[in-house]
Amino acid sequence: MRFALFALLFPLSAFAVEASPPTYSEHVAAILDVNCVTCHRPGEIGPFSMVNFSEAKKRAKQIADVTGSRTMPPWKPDAGHGAFLDERKLTDKQIETLKAWADAGAPEGDAKLRPVPPVFKSGWKLGKPDLVLKMPEAFKVPATGHDLYHQFVFPLNLKKEVHLVGVECRPGNPKVAHHAVGILDTSGAARRLDAKHEGQGYPGNGPGFLPAGFTPGYVPGQVPRFFKEGIAITLKPGTDFVLQMHYHPTGKEELDQTEIAFYFSPKPPTKILVVVAMANNEIDIPAGKKDYRTSDTYTLTCDLEINDIWAHMHLIGKTVRVTAETPDGKVRDLLKISDWDFNWQDTYSYKKPFRLPKGTKIKADFSWDNTAANPHNPFSPPKRIRLGEGSDDEMSGLIIGATADNWLDAVGHWTATVGHYVDVTMKGLKYQK
Repeated sequence: MRFALFALLFPLSAFAVEASPPTYSEHVAAILDVNCVTCHRPGEIGPFSMVNFSEAKKRAKQIADVTGSRTMPPWKPDAGHGAFLDERKLTDKQIETLKAWADAGAPEGDAKLRPVPPVFKSGWKLGKPDLVLKMPEAFKVPATGHDLYHQFVFPLNLKKEVHLVGVECRPGNPKVAHHAVGILDTSGAARRLDAKHEGQGYPGNGPGFLPAGFTPGYVPGQVPRFFKEGIAITLKPGTDFVLQMHYHPTGKEELDQTEIAFYFSPKPPTKILVVVAMANNEIDIPAGKKDYRTSDTYTLTCDLEINDIWAHMHLIGKTVRVTAETPDGKVRDLLKISDWDFNWQDTYSYKKPFRLPKGTKIKADFSWDNTAANPHNPFSPPKRIRLGEGSDDEMSGLIIGATADNWLDAVGHWTATVGHYVDVTMKGLKYQK
């Protein structure tokens, strides 16, 4: 009776000890292993390593800050505007755990309770390649000057037809590699241009010939992936691969020796790969302009199955939004990025491919922030920025990867989308003049 009265007057919760803070071994290591260490380890893109307790403890406050602001892990698409593979996001509970750990002084806890660290594939992310192409020697990028475009020619020397199902491009020096484009040549033109210039490859903003096709290349932050089931690029004997590298000088002389891995399949493609290419090149952004906008629209000439989407701007880009309005008036969000970052231009693959019917109007909206408040602005104070290929210039671009039902549809679509893109480009060049 006395104990019952005591319990009513003084509940047990009054004597409860405050919950222990999270520790690295029991709570934090598992979060970092899955979401951070893939990049933050030796030899990867992360600027520092977080593979063990001592390395993570040094960065505890920084980890809490960047995850709390959702700056890291880097995932740019806004939620609710497309469901994509390999989404890099922490839960609210995980973010709270990292903050509580940092606030408590980043304790290690019992090291025996630390989960077994992940084992990552060394070398190529897609596994052992069937063919590796590497620049025969390092290419010298000057310390200063305009952005540099250079084409490197790789004769494939194929003895038989092969079906390309994956490409991984690995820059030798990511500090100077703005982007890379894979180009196919079946005419021998690239070899002839190469032979006219000393050293490896030849300069130029374009390849100097009509490409027979394109392959995935490289942009900062892009995750290499195999093509979706049924998609392949057929390469015939006599095909050469041309790698167009875009270099951005860093202020000191740099060297780059990029490698490209090819992955083949014995199975021919069962789907016809096409792309929707869009842009608005009428770009002239006044200094101090906070919300400069352009847009582009394109109407599908046939039914397409949509697989992935990639947007492009340069340093002062701010937002991208892409929508598709079907002929019955329904609008579908394809992509929205509210905080563009040039360093994270991933190709976003949809979890489930979907069909858009002929007559669908695709609209891409772009915006830029050319003020001093934009931390990515390359100029201080801000300067007028116009259309251009350099990192300090600006451009807009959108590529949607899709498949067509038959070759007749694909040819019609190819003709229409190329004509559209050429028209957009010429308008932009005229606008520049």
